[in-house]
Amino acid sequence: DGEEALPAPKNKFRLFLRGRDISKSITGRQPDTQCRISLDPGAPSEYETEIVYNSSNPVFTKPLPLDYESGSQLLIYVDIYVCKGKCKTNSSPELECIGRVTFDVKDIVSNPTKNPTKTKASRLRKGGTIYAYIEQVFSSQTECLSLQLRAQSLVFTKSKLRNSLAASTPLALGKPTTYFQLSRPASSSSSPWVVVYRSPSVTESDTPVWDEALIDLNSICSDGAALSASSVRISIYTKKKKKCKEIGSFETTIQYLLESCQAEEAARSTFELQPKAIKGRQSNEKRGKIMVVSANMHRPDEVRQQSQRMMSGVLSRGESSPLLEICSSTSKFSEYVNAGLDIDLCVAIDFTSSNGDPKKPGTLHYSREYSRDGMSNDYTNVIESIVGEVEKYSKSKEFPVWGFGAKFPSDASPKLPIEELQVQHFFQCGQTQSAIGTEGVLDAYRYVFGLEFYMSGPTVILPVIKAALSRANKVHKAPTKQLKYTVLLILTDGVVNDLESTKKLIVKYRHLPLSFVIVGIGRADFTAMNEWNNQVDLRGRFTFVEFRTLQFDPEALSRKALERLPEDVADYFISREK
Repeated sequence: DGEEALPAPKNKFRLFLRGRDISKSITGRQPDTQCRISLDPGAPSEYETEIVYNSSNPVFTKPLPLDYESGSQLLIYVDIYVCKGKCKTNSSPELECIGRVTFDVKDIVSNPTKNPTKTKASRLRKGGTIYAYIEQVFSSQTECLSLQLRAQSLVFTKSKLRNSLAASTPLALGKPTTYFQLSRPASSSSSPWVVVYRSPSVTESDTPVWDEALIDLNSICSDGAALSASSVRISIYTKKKKKCKEIGSFETTIQYLLESCQAEEAARSTFELQPKAIKGRQSNEKRGKIMVVSANMHRPDEVRQQSQRMMSGVLSRGESSPLLEICSSTSKFSEYVNAGLDIDLCVAIDFTSSNGDPKKPGTLHYSREYSRDGMSNDYTNVIESIVGEVEKYSKSKEFPVWGFGAKFPSDASPKLPIEELQVQHFFQCGQTQSAIGTEGVLDAYRYVFGLEFYMSGPTVILPVIKAALSRANKVHKAPTKQLKYTVLLILTDGVVNDLESTKKLIVKYRHLPLSFVIVGIGRADFTAMNEWNNQVDLRGRFTFVEFRTLQFDPEALSRKALERLPEDVADYFISREK
């Protein structure tokens, strides 16, 4: 009788939040919303959701994991924040709290008779309602789903006239900025589907290729269902100035997604997007097609360990490194590093007029004082991320920095009109032929803005490619075999005008020790460049990355940009030894 009672066992739950009719009074438009959660009313928030943009009815995909003892009281305090101005992607948003709601987990999950949907609603004083949905986690999946999707022929407006115009003159109406959501059926929610993943946006493209998604299978197969029985809905949305609209969706299973990308790309099946039903009536109108680029299973512990290693500090030769981690165990890249691999990095920077006037805020080359200051922009962020990683594998750390797409006054004819000046598709940045390290590359880039020059066009990268080819060819033909490999990093804001010629040149000289990494900066339609990533004749020497999709994660940016480099290096030296 004197024995102390054992505590009741705790079960694992997940809390999902969504809003409805959130007030527009703060911004005067569809709000950008975030929830911050705490278990102590006087303590700082312990957990926060992602920001959902342009929506009065936000659905937050990031759940709060809970360990809950059945029958006990567990209060959850949710603060709702909205962006005071327009949330800018290149700066921390200024958020204002518009209210707090409180939920008791016991009220939601302990009485299925009174609350069969396991959903609780709480109103905000300033207008709007927050819904909390809690479900128990029964699944014990030990893998993650890696998924990449591509869209074709998206119909992003209801107007038949506008769709016709968009097909014939796409530049006149612009192209959509899109993202996708992956949802699964709710076990007992007032909403039939629970959103478990929302992708980053791809800007201004009707054939977008979204970044690879990594999704915990526990969030998809919450009730322990088999992959073949795990239904999902994938919905495509277009982002507009005032709000986000659904283009269409399709339903399938995880198993079918995995199987659909096993065939050759030309033979793969596609999923037809169906428009959202209106007043219960389903239209047969086709809104586009979705193809699965890749779908695989990964162990989450391996993914976490790799991410932790990649976010470690500056690493010396012989230590763990992103380049060493992302290569396969058979690539021999680590052996070449230990034997003294020397990477010769060349950097080429776009100074065409499509970047905008660098003196004006919001343009791609803008920094606070415009010329040679220490402020950052997208170009400097890319340099710091990628050059900072590659320089660990350079012995001299001497990197040539080139520019293209600008006009410079002639010394012989300084008063020549701008339109008569010749566009320079290849010129030296900085005072010396090579910059020293990452800081030297940044200084060389900023040096250009202290000169008199005019941004021009078109975007032609053949000259910088030929310069890099010349350096790689010297190494290839050297009488003594060197462990030296060239990487050309090109930073550009627009579609390259000489795409076919560029592609032919890259393919022709694949036998040289040279890899091309192109980073797209800004809001241009990079569809053609993205497609190059999956072309057989270019794979192994070419990588394209769109900066906007990874701009808040420098480690992921460098990892994505350099993910093929270890195999490129090993492939070249193995073929040379044959």
